[in-house]
Amino acid sequence: MSKVDDIKNLKRQQKTITPTQVLVEAVGNENNVVSSEENNQERKEEKKVERKRVSFDLRTDLHKELKMQSILQEKNIYLLIEEALEKYLNELKNN
Repeated sequence: MSKVDDIKNLKRQQKTITPTQVLVEAVGNENNVVSSEENNQERKEEKKVERKRVSFDLRTDLHKELKMQSILQEKNIYLLIEEALEKYLNELKNN
């Protein structure tokens, strides 16, 4: 059982690296690694927003690109869509 415990302890000590960090930073740089606890705390600090569930069809190429951007930016797809819609609607108001 001690080998199992040793493996579990090694797993716990491993750092989590996000896809964005792999693309942007050197992997060995531990100073810039954001822990999941810090990331969760930032999300909790965001104000609560009332949302409405919607359903619509989207071209597969757009969906694939949206998924890639959500991974790279470490945001949910719905947040990216909200940001894009806000930008679009603000542009319409200003014109």
